[in-house]
Amino acid sequence: MSNFPARTFSRPAFDAAFDAPAFVEAMLAFERELAAAEEAEGLVPAGTGEAIARACARLRVDPAALAAEGKLSATLAVALVRLLKEAVAASDPGVERHVHFGATSQDVLDTAIALCLKPCLEEADRSLGTAVRSLARHAREHRATPMLGRTLLQPAVAITAGLRIARWACALAQDRERLADAQASGLALQLGGPVGDLAALGSRGAAVRHRMALGLGLADSPAWHVHRNAWLDLLGRMTHVVLTAGKIARDVALAAQPEVGEMREAPPGEGGRSSAMPHKRNPVACAHALAAATRAPGLLAIVHAGAASEQERGLGGWQAEIATVPEIAGALGSSLDFLDTLGPGLVVDAARMRANLEAHGPEGRAPDPAAAVDELLAGLARYL
Repeated sequence: MSNFPARTFSRPAFDAAFDAPAFVEAMLAFERELAAAEEAEGLVPAGTGEAIARACARLRVDPAALAAEGKLSATLAVALVRLLKEAVAASDPGVERHVHFGATSQDVLDTAIALCLKPCLEEADRSLGTAVRSLARHAREHRATPMLGRTLLQPAVAITAGLRIARWACALAQDRERLADAQASGLALQLGGPVGDLAALGSRGAAVRHRMALGLGLADSPAWHVHRNAWLDLLGRMTHVVLTAGKIARDVALAAQPEVGEMREAPPGEGGRSSAMPHKRNPVACAHALAAATRAPGLLAIVHAGAASEQERGLGGWQAEIATVPEIAGALGSSLDFLDTLGPGLVVDAARMRANLEAHGPEGRAPDPAAAVDELLAGLARYL
């Protein structure tokens, strides 16, 4: 990651997924699978796929030089294809003319971004599942622990700690399911050629695309160069996870104030220390989630702004995504870091909750809201 200050909020696995080695490998994977699929469909001579795969395996790329050359054409793909053709020509003269056959630079870059995002989403699914299970267990444990409900930041009526936590768990479970649904169609191969019609591949275009999608583990979809609805939906649902985690972090941070003292995160090790006030323990995991939730809507707005693209391939809009999608993924990673900490580390102070309820709650006996918790937990039965 070139943005050094942001590393304090980044999830290492997500950084690595979009780092230069991973992104270059994703672009080369596109070229390998393209050649193999075209050979299988009889569009290039026998042995082409193997020759290009060998060149991909031995190609050594200087990321700084690749980025500098890519700047001249506003795409890394042009520079990479040139290097790959040179490598193929050095060992298999004549085969280089089949490198990148029928594809265009946007095909390479969109597919590479999808390939880099794929392991992040797989990790997100696992992390969200763990978080929902942990929070559901907390909710069941505290289904009847009374606390003061608050509206407009003011005392309202009694709820239970279990109700608040169960709502968190349900929101995350719903986000997880929606994200999985969006991934099934949004995480797709891009292959359309110069104007999205695969004209160079003739009648074999759809077959080549299908083979490539299977080989890369991506959805098989007609070219989405300009109509990027499924992709935008996927990015939007990633952002929903970030915002849900941010809402949970806000609740925990407010409850962690010493004047309230009802809940807190348990930061690992030396986490949460202040540089100036040794007595403080700051809610650092909450800070990660809230920083991500603050950034994510603006990042999503960038890719939405590029959606009204021009004609068969846009100028500037989808290029903006190349810089923005890794940041959206980074915000998701920060949110997962928070959830990974909160799930096993949430501390509930039942005595303080009761004291605050007695001091600031309404007069009279409050209804027991445990039934509402049970209803929510019933929807999370598979996590318990």
